[in-house]
Amino acid sequence: MCLIGLQIVILQLAGVATAGVKFSVLVSNATVSLGDSVTLPCWLSPTTDAEGMEVRWYRSNSYNTPVLLYRDQKTQSSIQNRTRLMPREPSSSLKQGDVSIQIENVNLKDAGKYTCHVSSSEHYASDAVFLKVEVIGAPPILSLSRLEDDRMNVSCMSTGWHPAPQLQWSLGAQEALQPGRHSHTRVDDGLFTVLSWVVLPSESRWISCSVFLPSKKRDLKEARVDMNINLQPADSGGSSWMVAFIIALLAIIGLTTYLLYMKMKTKKATANIPLGIAEEKTTLLKEAPELAYSEDMKNHAVDIVVNKDAAPACLKVGKDGKMMRDSGDPATDYELCILGSPNFSSGQHYWEVGLKKENTKVKSFWWVGVATDSAVQTMREQKSMPTSGLWCLYSDNKHGVHTKSGSSHYISMASRPEVVGIFLDYDNGRLSFYDTKLRHHLVTIKYFFREMVYPLFNPSKGDKAALYILSLPFATPEVNSTAATAIET
Repeated sequence: MCLIGLQIVILQLAGVATAGVKFSVLVSNATVSLGDSVTLPCWLSPTTDAEGMEVRWYRSNSYNTPVLLYRDQKTQSSIQNRTRLMPREPSSSLKQGDVSIQIENVNLKDAGKYTCHVSSSEHYASDAVFLKVEVIGAPPILSLSRLEDDRMNVSCMSTGWHPAPQLQWSLGAQEALQPGRHSHTRVDDGLFTVLSWVVLPSESRWISCSVFLPSKKRDLKEARVDMNINLQPADSGGSSWMVAFIIALLAIIGLTTYLLYMKMKTKKATANIPLGIAEEKTTLLKEAPELAYSEDMKNHAVDIVVNKDAAPACLKVGKDGKMMRDSGDPATDYELCILGSPNFSSGQHYWEVGLKKENTKVKSFWWVGVATDSAVQTMREQKSMPTSGLWCLYSDNKHGVHTKSGSSHYISMASRPEVVGIFLDYDNGRLSFYDTKLRHHLVTIKYFFREMVYPLFNPSKGDKAALYILSLPFATPEVNSTAATAIET
């Protein structure tokens, strides 16, 4: 008896709770380069000894085939022997409640959502971790050709990126250029190819094309071209006519392949309507079997909140970051836009927005969708619609529901939706909207995203009814009957 009492005192002094104490799991997202190892952090709060608990890491819909399963004080299984329990800090361990895992030799299929699920005989808790896998692509290839009006058409292409990279043109050492076209293509290996071109006066000196991931801008890849036809990639010192000819030929072949691919892809699109956003191709998809409402979308549910501290004075935000409405302060409709978190640059993600409370009318004015941070800054500062970086569905009291992305298109429907479901398939370039109560597909905006986007919300000026983000549960894990009884108790 004395020994048992002494053991309990020691645990309490060390700040480690016993297994009978209720706990929650804390997590943080992770980013890794292709082929490297990464730790997915997950730990118990308050600090609780997890040595005698079950630790289960799994992907969506794969509770029974986990990435890693620790039970009976040993690891029972792990994917391809590439996964193991690994504390996020050298001083941490299972005894301190650190249930983090390490994945070795990461590939693109490893990207996405992981659930950290920890259970004792009396309690369980879980939360999701999102893993982003990054790949730095090849240096860009530049080519140029003279047009009939004596201007020069300069193209830039780079392959092998993940997620889709950003591309930037510069004239000389300072002046930034607006591209005539900017497109991304995802090939069979899951990597992105980016293609862009500009048209310049023939008397211009040299221009450069830089390609980079926003999170790794220091690792950008750059190439330069001189208007006297001496092509010189920034990474090399050669400038011979033969090198220039070979580089130009490769770029032309790549461009031709890309245009043929896009032509075939466009023929397969169903009921598409062109939209003009900053000279980029965007289409609306209204009806297609793969776009139909499905409960499976909820397997990609994400917990979205907005930052109350970042909200403008004209926008009232609830304490939990889920509710928004017009505060009544003087403002334009554009100034009420606010971004949610997390942000997305790959993967599939689903969330829902409520537009009706019990015993109230359906909200008439609202915006929901995704946007870039720069687009929202433009709307707030200039009080006008941005030319790019905004993809959303919006409603007004006069004309009904529309898409908004540079230009507006009316969406015909029998009644206003009470709950709108938003499904973002970043890698395949689709943003879909659903009336979840009627289980009906409203519209899909098809666009090959090239930068990080955030969930967008706007309760609209003059509409005092609230817009609120619904809290969607993750897939309910199976638990044994003993644990279930204990939890109910």
